[in-house]
Amino acid sequence: MKRAENTNTLSAMRTMHRAVTLMERGNYGRIVNVSSGMGALNEMGSGWPAYRVSKTALNALTRIADQESSPAIKVNAVCPGWVRTDMGGPSATRSVQKGVEGIIWAATLDDDGPSGGFFRDGMPIEW
Repeated sequence: MKRAENTNTLSAMRTMHRAVTLMERGNYGRIVNVSSGMGALNEMGSGWPAYRVSKTALNALTRIADQESSPAIKVNAVCPGWVRTDMGGPSATRSVQKGVEGIIWAATLDDDGPSGGFFRDGMPIEW
């Protein structure tokens, strides 16, 4: 549990804190927290408790960082889906390219784009 929390939540929190400080100076920025539907309360199920809780906490930090940042900084969480990586394994339903598309979308949002949301494939998903 501690390792998952440090990797998936605390590391992101430390990075966001440092990044937002720099982004505030330039009055522009995009923060994309790579989350997971497994951390959404509406999809919460059994198995992988440490991972699920750490991603739920990351989602909460996304909302908090959005509220504490200037409107010029967009802060969102993105679920890339089940991706064929070392973690996802060969049976995963998505290619790395497909998984990355939503992350790139969030990282390149226009000034009028959303902030404080949770997305998959550029579409909002429930927390």
